[in-house]
Amino acid sequence: MLDVRLVRETAGLLFVYKPAGLTFHSSPDEVGLMPHVRELYPDQPLFPCHRLDRMTSGLLMVAKSHEAAAAMAELLRERRIVKYYVALSAKKPKKKMGRVMGDMARSRRGQWMLCRTMSNPAITHFISEPLCDDYRAFVLKPATGQTHQLRVALKSLGSPVLGDPRYAASGAALEDRGYLHAAALRLPPGWPALTDGGRACNVVCPPLEGSRFGDNAFQSWWAKTFPPETERGLETSSDDDFGSIPSVFSAAERGQRCLQRSIWFAGSPVESGFQDLHPHDSGGSQHMNADL
Repeated sequence: MLDVRLVRETAGLLFVYKPAGLTFHSSPDEVGLMPHVRELYPDQPLFPCHRLDRMTSGLLMVAKSHEAAAAMAELLRERRIVKYYVALSAKKPKKKMGRVMGDMARSRRGQWMLCRTMSNPAITHFISEPLCDDYRAFVLKPATGQTHQLRVALKSLGSPVLGDPRYAASGAALEDRGYLHAAALRLPPGWPALTDGGRACNVVCPPLEGSRFGDNAFQSWWAKTFPPETERGLETSSDDDFGSIPSVFSAAERGQRCLQRSIWFAGSPVESGFQDLHPHDSGGSQHMNADL
């Protein structure tokens, strides 16, 4: 397992890379995420802002003060933080782009299921593209943050996350990880407790683990979907300015830093895909049981 790594630091936040397989909470038998982060910043008060499942790798935000934690709680509550995840699946979805929406309910063996009711629905927008004959890449943009939401959304589409031990158990033992990764975060401007000068903050981090994330098909897709342009006026640092795009893994290895880029404005490849999704499009949403 990789070490927990600092991806970026702002006035009020740490953006850290959580490796796949690392639990968020500590137990008597296992050290969780936060003790690892505190080893990086032993004299800094730290407050976790959100969580990722054990199998999910990628970006997590940690607040450096009570003020920053309160600001993050408000942004999360108001759904003003934009999140993008990437996933791989070996199954073709019922539709290649759209929305999955429905209430979440506990099922058996620690699983959750998507219901037809809409009292407090989990909402996930998605786009997808085949990478090869064996698997397809998804970009997932959740509008809510419920337990196992993305994993259940893909299961409901008939495309469970490759290597998912709960929702694709029959083939999970053949994979070296569950292929779900928290790829990008965007914070809005106007929050000086969080970002330097209160500017918009955009962080992109490629997956660093998994043989399928390392192959040429995925890296080419990542470079196209999350291109390396840096927007003027946004928080960047000179050691992130790599110039021409390297491969995902060489970018991370250089300086032990993850690739950080601002890429989700109008016209960018990933956001342009989501601009084609409209809530009232015919057939644009999947309301169904996850068939768990």
